[in-house]
Amino acid sequence: MVLKFALLLSMLIQILAASIAVSLIKRTRFNISWILISTGFVLMALRRLIEFFSVFHEVKKITDPVFSSWIAVVISILMFIGVVFIKRIFNLQNRIDQLRKENEDRVLSAIIQTEEKAKQFIARELHDGLGPVLSSVKMSISAVSLGQLDQHNQLIIENAGKAIDEGIISLKELSNNLSPHILKNYGLFKAIETFADPLFMNRNIHFDFVSNVEDKRFDTNVEIGLYRVICELLINGIKHSGAVKIYLSINQDGYFLEIKYRDNGIGFNPEKSEVELKGMGLENIKSRIRFLKGSFYIDSICKKYTAIKILLPIK
Repeated sequence: MVLKFALLLSMLIQILAASIAVSLIKRTRFNISWILISTGFVLMALRRLIEFFSVFHEVKKITDPVFSSWIAVVISILMFIGVVFIKRIFNLQNRIDQLRKENEDRVLSAIIQTEEKAKQFIARELHDGLGPVLSSVKMSISAVSLGQLDQHNQLIIENAGKAIDEGIISLKELSNNLSPHILKNYGLFKAIETFADPLFMNRNIHFDFVSNVEDKRFDTNVEIGLYRVICELLINGIKHSGAVKIYLSINQDGYFLEIKYRDNGIGFNPEKSEVELKGMGLENIKSRIRFLKGSFYIDSICKKYTAIKILLPIK
């Protein structure tokens, strides 16, 4: 009785599996591998059906061991060929995924390079276009004889001169941030140092910066990418963390650059959605690190600290 029940259950399961397999043929667009596998399922269900009826009836010719063995052989062949075709599909899918990733990398590279070119163009236009105009206005105001003016007009001229001086300084800072000439001429370490000095000036934040790459130069994309990333991290530390201590290190270890950032600020939850973290520029940082084929790790605990580690392969 137990055997009959087991055979009945097995037969029903096999028939159900065969029905599902056949129903999916259309959805697979009549893929040959799925047709072969479905045929195998149908033969398995047929074999189980014959075994079930042979328990109740004498079906000598059909239940002959040789016939049953040939069905098993056919099933094995169909399944084997189907699996081979499926393997080819998986290989093709892997290739498609690889091409998609390469295409995404090319698009990301184009976006970042276009962004850098735009920044360089704007910086050059500001420096070469607006800079001389402000300098000319400054020279014209300086040529005014203050002794021939009353006290009120003298004060106006002096204030105008100070405003132009501040405008020239701001223009230089803006131009340098868009396209830092120090990065191009002196390298990553000096550029970060020059960026950080005025950033932390007059702020109650202790900034500790250590590195073993002071005089070393790297690929242009690496230097520009890391400069943008580190500047973003430092600005985030000042704007969002509320930290009083910020630590930054840039060290070369063999064929890798290791960047470590840590602050003792309020921290955040790294599991938050990208929308919630968008204001912190993390997605932009991740994009640049991905473009440079690097790795990006975040460790943060709310109201305690934020630690970020970047590993970057270098030639």
